[in-house]
Amino acid sequence: MRLHESRHAGRPQKAASRGGNLPRLGGLLRVYFVLLAIFAVHNSVLTVGSIIVYAHARATGSHSHVPFGSLVFYIASNVALVLYVIYLFFLMSRRRKSAIINNVVFNILSVVFLVSWHAIGEKSNTGTIVDSVPNLLIAAYFLLSRGVRNTFVIDRYGRSIT
Repeated sequence: MRLHESRHAGRPQKAASRGGNLPRLGGLLRVYFVLLAIFAVHNSVLTVGSIIVYAHARATGSHSHVPFGSLVFYIASNVALVLYVIYLFFLMSRRRKSAIINNVVFNILSVVFLVSWHAIGEKSNTGTIVDSVPNLLIAAYFLLSRGVRNTFVIDRYGRSIT
């Protein structure tokens, strides 16, 4: 038995992408996964909508005009968040340990963008607070949850660190 263990000691365990013996996504993580997908679609629609409103303000009934630089920042930050969500899906589906810190960074970055959108007049006070609270709660959940630490267990070399 000892010889068998030592022979396989240096080999990485099955990676998540090859169907290794990994924990399943728990209830809250499943809900979060679905909400991230909705978030990506929502931000994509908001981005397209902001371009349409900027290009055809009169046709949409808009009476205020946002400076072009603010629009570019809004679009770029929304696109960055959507691309980050795609990256998070990749990390989370493979149970990568780096998914934990990347989700924390994503949620903090989302709050930073919300505050900056408020600063350039794209977001109301109430909207900024209401949209920021879930991001802060999710960041805390990813930092403090034992279930999260037990789910994302594959290191960058494809080894399980449980």
